[in-house]
Amino acid sequence: MAARLFKDKISVKSFSVFLSLVIFYCVFVAAIFTFNVFYQEIYDTPRVFQGAVDYGGIDLNRSRRLTARTLSGEWEFFYNRWIITDGGEGENDGYLSVPGRWTGLTVGGEKLPRSGFASYRLTVKNFPAGEVVTCFADNSVVALRMFVNGKLCSVSGTVSKDGSETSSGNAERVDYCISDGGDITIVIETGYTATGGLTHAPSLSQRMTPSAYWVFIERFVVVMLGLVAGTFFAALIMTLGFMRYDRDFTLPVLIGTLCLHFFFSKDVTKAIGLYGYGAVCIPALITGILTAAVFVVHILKLSDGLNKNFLIAYAAAGGVSAIAYGALYGTVYTVIPAIIFLFVSLFPLYNLAASKKIQPKFKTVYLLIYLLTICILTFEIIDGAGLLAFGMEYIFAGLLALVIFAQSVVAFLRLYNLARKLIRMNELEREVERTKLRTLAAQIKPHFIFNSLTAIQSRYHKDLGEGDVALQNFARHLRSNIDASEGGDLIAFNAEIQNVLNYFDLENLRADGALNLLLDLNERNFSVPSLSLQPFVENAVKYADTQSVKGGHIKISSERIENAVKVEIADNGIGFDVGQPQSGVGIKNSCERFKQLLGAEVEIQSNKGKGTRVTVVIPVKEDNS
Repeated sequence: MAARLFKDKISVKSFSVFLSLVIFYCVFVAAIFTFNVFYQEIYDTPRVFQGAVDYGGIDLNRSRRLTARTLSGEWEFFYNRWIITDGGEGENDGYLSVPGRWTGLTVGGEKLPRSGFASYRLTVKNFPAGEVVTCFADNSVVALRMFVNGKLCSVSGTVSKDGSETSSGNAERVDYCISDGGDITIVIETGYTATGGLTHAPSLSQRMTPSAYWVFIERFVVVMLGLVAGTFFAALIMTLGFMRYDRDFTLPVLIGTLCLHFFFSKDVTKAIGLYGYGAVCIPALITGILTAAVFVVHILKLSDGLNKNFLIAYAAAGGVSAIAYGALYGTVYTVIPAIIFLFVSLFPLYNLAASKKIQPKFKTVYLLIYLLTICILTFEIIDGAGLLAFGMEYIFAGLLALVIFAQSVVAFLRLYNLARKLIRMNELEREVERTKLRTLAAQIKPHFIFNSLTAIQSRYHKDLGEGDVALQNFARHLRSNIDASEGGDLIAFNAEIQNVLNYFDLENLRADGALNLLLDLNERNFSVPSLSLQPFVENAVKYADTQSVKGGHIKISSERIENAVKVEIADNGIGFDVGQPQSGVGIKNSCERFKQLLGAEVEIQSNKGKGTRVTVVIPVKEDNS
C-alpha cells in the first residue's frame, strides 16, 4: 500500500537514504526542544519560578550570551489589566509561563480567550548594585512596554487596549541604574493581541544601545535582501528565456516563494523597519506554506514526474493540518499540525533519492538543499509558536539567503545544461539537414547524367562529329559541376547559369536546334544551390513542347525586388494541370533545397495552352556596413 504513494517500487538503497534524512529531521526537532529545555543551564541563567528569580552570586560580566539574560519562566499574570499605567494592581490571576499563552487558562472560574491585553510581573532578587540595565523584548510580535521599578525602560510598538492602535515595532530602550542593588521589579504591559500571550521571552541587558556587531548584521540583512531579489529576477529572466524548451516552472516558483518568505521573515522586516520583529504573521505563514507545497511539487517533478496518489494524500494532510492549526491557534499546540505537515513534506525525498534522471553528484546537493529548507521552516514554526526561550536573531535570514542562493545556482546550472543540450540538438539538426541536402543533390546528379548520356548517344547515332561536340559539352558540364560541389552546397548564380547552358546545349543537339533559351539576367550577384535551376529547365524541355509552338521558348530572368531576388523560369509551351503536376524527383528536390539552404519560396504556375512559370524568391540580407 505504501509503495503506491511512490513513483516506482521501493529501492532498498534509496529508502535507506530517505530514512536517514527522516531520522536526521527527527533528531533535529528533538535537539531544538532539548536545547530549549536546558537553555538556562547552558547560559548560566537562573530560572524564573512563581514570579521570582534569584541573581545572587551571578556574575553578569561572565555571561556566555554577551550581556543579555533571558527572563523565561513563570511570571505573575494579570489579565486585561495594566498594573503600572492604570495603577491598582491587586492580586494576580496566577502564574503564566513566558514564553507562553493564556488561551484556555482558568481565571475566576472562566477560561480565557486568546485575545485581550495583560500585565506580567517579575521580582529579580539580590541583583548586583551599580549595574546599568535595560529590559527589552525584540522578538515579541505583541506591542508592549516594560518597566524596571516602575520606570519605563522599553517600548515596542504602539500599545492600546482595543487593538485599534496596537502595532509591533523595534524596541526603544532606556537605561536604568540599579544603584543600591537588592530586589528589582520588572513589569511588562502588553497591548491587545489575538495570539494569547507573549510568545517570546524578554531579556535583561547591561547594554542600552546595540553593539557595532548587531548594527552590521542588520545592515548586512538589507544587503542580502537586495542580493536575493537580484538573484531571483536573474533566475526568472533566464528561465523565461527557455520557456519554449523547458516547461517545468516549479524551480523559479520555488525560488520566488523562498524570496517572499525571506522578505517577510522577522529578521528582514526588523532590519528595514517595515513592521514588528515577529515570526507569527500572516504573510510569513502563507509564504511558508506555499514554499513547502511548491517544494514538494518541484521534487516530484524533478525526480520521475508527479505522483497523483501522493499529491492527493499530501493535499489531504495539508487540509487537515490547516484545520487543526486554526482550531489550536492561540495555543502552543499549533506547532503539532505544522510539524506534521512539514514531516509529510519530507516523503518526496524518497522519489528524489530513487530518481534515475538526476546525476548522483547533483542528487546529493538537491537532497541537502531541500532538507535544509524543511528544517528552516520547522525552526520558524517552533519559534513562532513561542516554544523557544532563546532568540534566533538573523539566523533565519542567513539560512534562507543560503538556500535561495543554492537554489539559484541550481537554476543556473540547470539552464546551462539545457543550453548545452539545445546547442547539441541544433548541431544535430543542422547535420541532419546537411545529410538530407547531400542526399537530394546525389539524387539529382545520376538523374542528369542518365539524361545527358541518352542525348549524347542519340547524337552519335546521327553524326559522329556532333556526338563528339555533345561529349565535350558533357565533360565541360561535369567539370564545372565537380568544381561547384567541392566549393560547398551553394554556388554563384553565374556558375549555375553556365551549368544550365551546358545542359541546354546537350538537349538542343538532340532536338536538332529546335529549342530556344532566352536570358534576361538583371541581377547576378547572389548564390543558389548547385544544380537547382537545371531541373526546372529540364522539365520545360521535356514537357512544354515549345518547339511545336510558333515562337516557342524557355526564358530565365532575374531581378532585385526589395530585400529579395526573384528568379523566373518560364516557357510558352502547352502547360499542364497544376493539380496534377508533371514534376518528378528533380523538381521536388530543387524546391526543398531552395527552402532549406536559402529560405526561399518556390511557386509553380501553369495554364494549359499558355505555358508554365516557376518563380523563386530568395531573401537577401542587407549589408549595413
